[in-house]
Amino acid sequence: MTHVHILVHTLGVGTPQPVEAHEFVFHGFQAIGAWLFIAGAILRLELHIVPSPTRLQLQATVDEQRRLVDEAQSLAGQDELTGLARRWRFEEELAQQAALSRRHDVSSALVLIDVDGLKHFNDTFGHPAGDRVLMHVADAIRAQLRATDIAARIGGDEFALLLPATDSGQAQAVAQRLIASLQTTPLDERLPTSVSAGIAEIRRGTMPPDVIALADGALYAAKRAGGNCCVVSRPVPGAHDA
Repeated sequence: MTHVHILVHTLGVGTPQPVEAHEFVFHGFQAIGAWLFIAGAILRLELHIVPSPTRLQLQATVDEQRRLVDEAQSLAGQDELTGLARRWRFEEELAQQAALSRRHDVSSALVLIDVDGLKHFNDTFGHPAGDRVLMHVADAIRAQLRATDIAARIGGDEFALLLPATDSGQAQAVAQRLIASLQTTPLDERLPTSVSAGIAEIRRGTMPPDVIALADGALYAAKRAGGNCCVVSRPVPGAHDA
């Protein structure tokens, strides 16, 4: 939202004097010459209010309200506890990565991560302890990210990593580093933390629901194997490399 203050000045001898002022709030505007484009509408700026005006001064300021709107939009996409992206943003990014894979034939990877034994932490030590575990895992995930990667908390104890331009072998290496880091930097002796991970490659022809299903199946395979490990899924039938 943009705060626009419009002043009409006359120029002559001495200091220009504002003769009329209007203040508006718009979602967006563009001023070109004597035409004002506002939210898709075109308004002619009539200058009959003063004799022979020679200047129309448009003062557009992005004020505190704009800053707060931008900040709120940013926070809306973040999980309050961990600071990672929310599920809806993850789903948007996954759809974009799938589209890029179809368009450019570049593989990416999805890693689904589940915290092992979080219910036990909550039941034994209380939910604040469980929250500490989640924040610790989020920090460990964040430490593995490149600038182009997306990490999200998509459920109570479940996280997701989107790794652009990454194949399943590279994604497996990321997951293994994450698992190892949680073992070498425990949060607390009372709260040993481990995660399980399932990996699926986003190839040309792969649709987001298929990728999620594959990664989820691999995740549950890792859980059945005892946790604290990662499993790579097989490619979706029909998905292929050019």
